[in-house]
Amino acid sequence: MFIGYKKTDLEIWLEQFYLANNLLTPGDLTIDNISKKLNISIQYMPGAKENVLWNEKNVMIFLNPEKPKIEMRELFFHELCHPLRHHGDQVESVSSFRYLQENQANQFVLYAAMPFYMIEQLELPQDKLRMTRLLSSTFNVTELLAKKRVEQINRRILQTNIDNEFIRQQNNYQKSNDPSNWSKETKTIMTQLYSQIERVQS
Repeated sequence: MFIGYKKTDLEIWLEQFYLANNLLTPGDLTIDNISKKLNISIQYMPGAKENVLWNEKNVMIFLNPEKPKIEMRELFFHELCHPLRHHGDQVESVSSFRYLQENQANQFVLYAAMPFYMIEQLELPQDKLRMTRLLSSTFNVTELLAKKRVEQINRRILQTNIDNEFIRQQNNYQKSNDPSNWSKETKTIMTQLYSQIERVQS
């Protein structure tokens, strides 16, 4: 079902990081478990905006406990990306660089909340809606986030199929233009054509 799916460098890095920290099943991906394994402090502050502060030794993520747990967990993964993948203070970053970091954090959430090495262990239905609901319940994420992951996986597989078809067509084209692969009739016609061209040019 997943033949042709290609992981990004970020996805590969995150999977290796998870495996190195013994995060093996969807049940391992809780805020408490991840924060304990990575020695991250979680500060729950009602009404607070999600944020993360970190230096070389400490990481503290601020979360609003008034939000639904499923939403708070997704926000946790978003903030987790910054100390793991980014350097420096976002507040002092130029807007374009901060925008780039936020986009990367959004991609990170998809991989962090639903790692591919866990997804491919599941028996997934072919129907996209049922697949979305299964990922949502298995990984405890919103259906919106699960839908994005399903669409992302399908796009990657489709792109691989398109790339492979393009390569096949290119190979066939190159093969057909190789004189050693021409039929006897084609060689005769081409010989006559070359002769006519030489007469015109002389």
